[in-house]
Amino acid sequence: MRRTVVLGLLLAVPAMAKGAKDVCGDRPDCIVKGTQRVLKGHEVVELSLGQGGAEDDERYKCEQKEWWLRRPDKSVVKLLGTCGDDPNSVMEDDVSVQKNRFSYTDAGGTRVRGASVVELQLVPLTWASGRQYSYDVLSHEGQEGRFNYITFEGRSTKESDGCQALEAQLVPRVQVPANFLSEGWKRMSLGRCSVDGSFVLLGKAQGKEDARIRAVLTHENVLLVEVMDDTWAGPGEKWLADDHVELWLSGWAPTSFKLCGDEADEEEQTGLRQWGIRIADGQVFPAYGNPQEPLPVEVVREGKVARLKIQLPGKSGGLTVIYSDSDGGKKQELMVGTSPLRFGRAVTLSPVWHVSPAQATCEVKENQLVPVLTELRPKPGEAAISD
Repeated sequence: MRRTVVLGLLLAVPAMAKGAKDVCGDRPDCIVKGTQRVLKGHEVVELSLGQGGAEDDERYKCEQKEWWLRRPDKSVVKLLGTCGDDPNSVMEDDVSVQKNRFSYTDAGGTRVRGASVVELQLVPLTWASGRQYSYDVLSHEGQEGRFNYITFEGRSTKESDGCQALEAQLVPRVQVPANFLSEGWKRMSLGRCSVDGSFVLLGKAQGKEDARIRAVLTHENVLLVEVMDDTWAGPGEKWLADDHVELWLSGWAPTSFKLCGDEADEEEQTGLRQWGIRIADGQVFPAYGNPQEPLPVEVVREGKVARLKIQLPGKSGGLTVIYSDSDGGKKQELMVGTSPLRFGRAVTLSPVWHVSPAQATCEVKENQLVPVLTELRPKPGEAAISD
């Protein structure tokens, strides 16, 4: 494993584990390779535990390493334990220690090269961010997803030679309180726990209160949507000319499909579905893909805010939420969404980012949902980051 220390110098030269029983225990091969102060009396200790890996194959021998967080009260927490890189990979793993951050890059691959990056906040010990990326050296297509747990925002990027790069927002799938899911959603804001529809697909907003949308997906596979508009239109003769939410779903992640080209192939079209949901009365209209599954929807409207609760039909790898605004009730005037959707292209949907309760949850504070980071408390023998 290649190790990078970003901030400061190591404060200890390699030494036997004398005086480091709190992190080494009784392991005779344990060597303290370095100690780095990080914040408020905390320090990260790097250990070498000798050779590990396959006993009968020298190619798979590796140096066993651990990183521990030592706190001012003398308690310790194991951050990570590894045993080197994949010998068949052209990429190397990496550890980085900064002022209040510890990050680990688990990399690998030959033709398709990729990595998963976990960054922890050390004080308090929580997840800070996550990143996943891959690149195909033959097709020259790459993709990346990154999510910040502190700001609760995420983006995906997909690139390929010969066509324009595609960016989309990540839709978080997160645990929300049971009472919010049952009743609270009708009167409380989705707040920072939701993604906002920042992509303008049609028209131009006429002020700050014109056509905004936020959405969050819960662990119960319920999509909660919040729409803000200064003028409501509908119901009329055609739902497309009424104020409505458009929901696009795909069972496959958008990263599964090729980016280039104006038309989707048969595989990309399989399972791609669209519904229109009218704000005025909550009526659901099956659209692209002619979906037959029931889509239970509740709509509550109060003043300039409409809130929707949608029970999704099955798990979704890709999900884009759009608000179509029609102030005059005659045509679609403004459309905003979570991704730059191209009609019938599953590759242009927003990927879903799964947030486990071990990373963060959403709680109600001051009548809105806010993200709450979960403090990591690994059990003895376990690490905060699973290799």
